[in-house]
Amino acid sequence: MNNPTNAPWTESYRITSLLVNPQGHLGLYGALNLLQETAWMHAEHLGFGVREMESEGLYWVVTRQTLEMREWPRFGQNITIQTWLRPPEGAFITREFALINEDKKEIGFCSTSWLALDRQTKKILPAQNLRPWGQIAYPRSTGVSTEKIPVTGNYDSLAKYRVRNSDLDINLHVNNTKYSQWILDAIPYELHKTLLLKSYSVNFLAETHLGDKVLIERSCQSPDVESSEKGQTAYRGVRASDGKILFTALLNWEKRK
Repeated sequence: MNNPTNAPWTESYRITSLLVNPQGHLGLYGALNLLQETAWMHAEHLGFGVREMESEGLYWVVTRQTLEMREWPRFGQNITIQTWLRPPEGAFITREFALINEDKKEIGFCSTSWLALDRQTKKILPAQNLRPWGQIAYPRSTGVSTEKIPVTGNYDSLAKYRVRNSDLDINLHVNNTKYSQWILDAIPYELHKTLLLKSYSVNFLAETHLGDKVLIERSCQSPDVESSEKGQTAYRGVRASDGKILFTALLNWEKRK
């Protein structure tokens, strides 16, 4: 049973056909959606979900996210996701997650950074003044960091996507999970078969709206997947109309055994 104060909030899920990738395991896009759903339910429980924030003229934005996986659950398995809020640091609120398998083993961790914005002015609000964090925050740290991802260097263009109705969230911005889907769709399918994703990090740098055309680019400094047993590949999304960098991402991978 969930503690109504500051203990981790828990949701349980079955890995269904809607969540798995062609290899039969929970995929990155599916995992990020489960994390988002868990955070949503916890925020509703605490009284600062979408409706409450809207009534106050505010909304939450996620600025950074890092997911590290030790093991990807398979189709038909059950997992538990725990989430909690850490004490605020300046304007930022950190929400962390643990993914737990049927054997009660922690198989993944995620950390996210959030800001509260005024709906009218878009100004960032001081997090300390928003809620009684002493009653809500939980001190555990997963050790996962959400560091700044560089945007400089040379990049190759892989794909172009136009933002569609189905990409939007309740705030009429592109749902943050969609960026991962765009990256995954831009990666050749042969690499999906040969590489195992170990971690995914993303920095959200600018809002993306309906009708925007977004270029998905890969860093030219990324390692050669043919000759490397493991590596880190950098991506970014660029708005085609003005060259604005919308997000940066890092995927750490290794060759499948």
